[in-house]
Amino acid sequence: MRRIGSAQKAFAALVLTVLLLAGATPVLSQSIHDRIYPAPTAPIATAVLPAGAERVTVQTSDALSITGAAVAAAPGKPTLLVFHGNGSSAMSTLAWFAPAIAKGYGVVAAEYRGYSGNPGRADEPGLARDADAFYAEARRRAGGGRLIVVGHSLGGGVAFGLASRQKLDALVTIGTFTSLTAMVPKIGRAFVSDRYDNLATVPTLDEPYFLIHGLADQTIPAAMGQELHKAAHAAKRTGFSVVIQGADHHPDGALIASILETIVAHLDHPDAAALPLPDTVKIYGFG
Repeated sequence: MRRIGSAQKAFAALVLTVLLLAGATPVLSQSIHDRIYPAPTAPIATAVLPAGAERVTVQTSDALSITGAAVAAAPGKPTLLVFHGNGSSAMSTLAWFAPAIAKGYGVVAAEYRGYSGNPGRADEPGLARDADAFYAEARRRAGGGRLIVVGHSLGGGVAFGLASRQKLDALVTIGTFTSLTAMVPKIGRAFVSDRYDNLATVPTLDEPYFLIHGLADQTIPAAMGQELHKAAHAAKRTGFSVVIQGADHHPDGALIASILETIVAHLDHPDAAALPLPDTVKIYGFG
């Protein structure tokens, strides 16, 4: 039986409580929205950005100005376009990926509408517009260099959506669910309009795909990572899964940087042996 994570339990309790107290009202819809998108509100301030980072503002197709952050890549190194999880921010992205930045990787830390002082209200269609705008900016910054799209948790859904609209150089997801509806108790699914159906997207991928999941993840069960892996295997996608024993929903940033090095080496030389990683890290091909 698949273990229910703490986030799912909390979400179930929320849905049941609001149903009992408020019934099927706008209060319920707003409560569920706030649970899915618990947006940090502090704006991105230049004064608190790490060395080498800058604010980046993009224009979306529905005329919103969304501000994220970025660090330029060292010569010859890839750029990472990172979509963060539902309770994180562009600032936390820079902190988490600091070890990758130290290795010379460029990072475009995408931000979402309604987050970090940005205008708008977060939802799946809106975040898709934000993703498209940040992708265009990241592609511009990467120039002719490699651009790797990375999505964590909810951001994995945003990244999968982008992959369905663009041909990416590579896609990496970390701790991502099969679908948002699978995270929601059946009693509350009728009130959740966003889907993020990642499992259905996997067979359609036409870029190399790399899945990272911690076996101790209590937010997105590792079983969901296994389902995504099985879908990629069945569809004979290019890439592999990386399973980290003992890792939670936010694997260590230095380890993520090492895994990214392994991914880049594989992209450069697919037939070469994988770079050495700790014994707690296992790689499983889709083929």
